[in-house]
Amino acid sequence: MSTRTTPKRPPAASSPEIPSISEVLGLQPTLPGECADHYQQSLDAIIGELGAKTALQVYLAEKIHDCLCWIRRYEEQKRATIAVEMGYLTSNSPLPHFVRDALMQNKLTKGVIASIESCGYTLEALQQEAIENKAEFLAKLDSRIALYTKMLASFQMSYEVAANRKARAQQLTLQNELMRRRLDAIEVVAKDVSMVLSQEVLEDEQPQAN
Repeated sequence: MSTRTTPKRPPAASSPEIPSISEVLGLQPTLPGECADHYQQSLDAIIGELGAKTALQVYLAEKIHDCLCWIRRYEEQKRATIAVEMGYLTSNSPLPHFVRDALMQNKLTKGVIASIESCGYTLEALQQEAIENKAEFLAKLDSRIALYTKMLASFQMSYEVAANRKARAQQLTLQNELMRRRLDAIEVVAKDVSMVLSQEVLEDEQPQAN
């Protein structure tokens, strides 16, 4: 008689030992419509990848994750802006809502392509005109992406400083100890030179006294 064994479930990903700032303050880091579980999973992944252990490291890891989220949001907004404008330009098609939804979902079937062509556009020409029409707004989104990219680099540098603070302190202690030893050696040499010079002076004065 065979026995059935229950398959073991893989261990759940361990959450960080130190709670994030959002958890401590009770803040909601996600926007309406965003999945809180997906946000937390990606945050835990960043914390784990960086190896954040202290409260400061976890805080900086969360700020790094926050910057990445905003960059992704603005990138998605750029794409949505172009898709909506493409839908507006094809509003005279037989099925405008169908074309718009297909463009938003990036499901370009033969029927969608035919509807676009019925409005006098190729897909490439329609996309180019939509980009040109929304160029100013897209430039504003790009400036926001650039801003968060700079903030991301700044938080990454701050994290490197925080993560290597102990090692840096040890390095400075070692450098100070080496410098102290060198100064002690210089002082010893200086004393030896002074004694030699004093001895030479005494030797020079003795013949004059005779």
